[in-house]
Amino acid sequence: MFKSRRPPRKYQSFIWLLGFGGFLGFRYFLTNETPDLFYFSFFSFFSFYFTARIAAEMPDERYEENRLKAKATTMFIPAIGLFAIGLGICMNIPEGIIVLIAALGWAGTFITYAVAFWYYEKH
Repeated sequence: MFKSRRPPRKYQSFIWLLGFGGFLGFRYFLTNETPDLFYFSFFSFFSFYFTARIAAEMPDERYEENRLKAKATTMFIPAIGLFAIGLGICMNIPEGIIVLIAALGWAGTFITYAVAFWYYEKH
């Protein structure tokens, strides 16, 4: 029923370190350049810290059930982010704030999924 998965490569357990690139987003407060806010989306790589540990396990029925519960929990983050972006566009909010909401919503979605999935696997 479930495909056997190959074990993760050694470098995949360290990809979460790219999440520290998110701190480059604070350059915006020095330069006031809107593209610098994009760097906040790098915080999404921190989600790999949780999922890399769980990925080494073989998927079974409980694994799939927990994956689906985590997806259902995570659904609200992008919905709230998209609503805030749409509302911000209608209210003529500066584009920097809209980009910030998009980047943090992106990172929040991945981190929420990883934490929820890890929580359901451990409890």
